[in-house]
Amino acid sequence: MAVKYRSVKAVLGYIEEKPQVWKVQKLTFPVINEKTLVEYIANSAHIPKSTVKGCVLAISEAIAYFVINGHCVTFDSFGSFYLKVQTKVAQTLEECDANVIENTTLGFRANTKLAELANKTKVERAASLNLD
Repeated sequence: MAVKYRSVKAVLGYIEEKPQVWKVQKLTFPVINEKTLVEYIANSAHIPKSTVKGCVLAISEAIAYFVINGHCVTFDSFGSFYLKVQTKVAQTLEECDANVIENTTLGFRANTKLAELANKTKVERAASLNLD
């Protein structure tokens, strides 16, 4: 595994002299969609694509169902999906109801092993790109 990067010029606009500096920018790659994921799993596990597609759909629906209903869904080798709730501060107990909820978002926390793998990912300069 490797993260590819390139060096790019940056201008510090908040300084009057605006010196030119360099920063590292991670190269982005196309998003892996469901079709590509299903094909990869089917090929690596030697299972028909239709079976894998059904499993992927069932897993995503199950995660959504349980998270929306307040559960944390944990995969031991991957991480946890959970619902984050942002609220306003209520001044009295009577004000502390569903109206103080400002936002709900899906959260994900990688398990320790996955997080360690991400931290140990080898970083490679994209030498083939002459973008400097």
